[in-house]
Amino acid sequence: MMRRMGLCVVLAAMLAYAPSALAQESVTDHLFTAQEWQAKGNLEAARRSLQDALRLQPGDAFALIRLAQVDAASGDLKAAEAGLAQVLGREPKNLLALNWLGYVQLAQGMPASAENAFRRTLGVDPDNAWAQLGLASCRLAQGDDAGARPLLAKAQAGASQDAELHMALGETFMRLHLLVNARMELERSLEINPRGVRTLVLAGEVYERLGFESLALNAWRQALELDPSESQARFALVAVLGRQGDRALSEGRKDEALRVWRAALSYEPGNAGILERLRGLPK
Repeated sequence: MMRRMGLCVVLAAMLAYAPSALAQESVTDHLFTAQEWQAKGNLEAARRSLQDALRLQPGDAFALIRLAQVDAASGDLKAAEAGLAQVLGREPKNLLALNWLGYVQLAQGMPASAENAFRRTLGVDPDNAWAQLGLASCRLAQGDDAGARPLLAKAQAGASQDAELHMALGETFMRLHLLVNARMELERSLEINPRGVRTLVLAGEVYERLGFESLALNAWRQALELDPSESQARFALVAVLGRQGDRALSEGRKDEALRVWRAALSYEPGNAGILERLRGLPK
């Protein structure tokens, strides 16, 4: 659930906190640099860029929220919570900070505290889809799947063009084993942002669970083209190719098995299981 908000939210927040044209131009440069580093998985470089932004504009609310997001992505949930509390101490109705506080508290196993943060958001913006999803997540964390579903429907209704929100909804539907709903949300996310690596990985998992192996393989291949270091996609792709080769061999299609296993090795040359299968092929 703790993923960065969509780019539309990022841009809106930047505009909301613009203190001066000249200073904000430099702060914005650092914010975009941080976004680029985080997208590449370099959280320490992202943190340094955000700290540079805060040196230029101490106390900038959006930079503090972004730093909290990086802290959360790094696993330092206490630091993330403290940074968000600092923002909310000055701006108690900052909805971006409230929503992230809720998700950080959820990740710490505090659904009651998280629910309070999401309800504060809804007190200001009753249709806020991220807060609706947050409340649904609180219900799920407490085992109330039935109570989560109407909240998820409200979040869906308000998701609009937010690719990250559609992705988060898809992941939540996966947890509920509502795979058709999950597929719909993940595909909607990819319509908006075809380069969403995490969304492609999740879509592949849903396709596989629905029995559409070709679609799953295609999604994982796209994810690896965009991010060759994406280990979850690589592992899943090689596993499915391995099983496809096993089926081909069991049906007497040795050449097909050989082709599929060699394709698997192109993604993971040292895979011991695939190498053992190839060594065991009848001459």
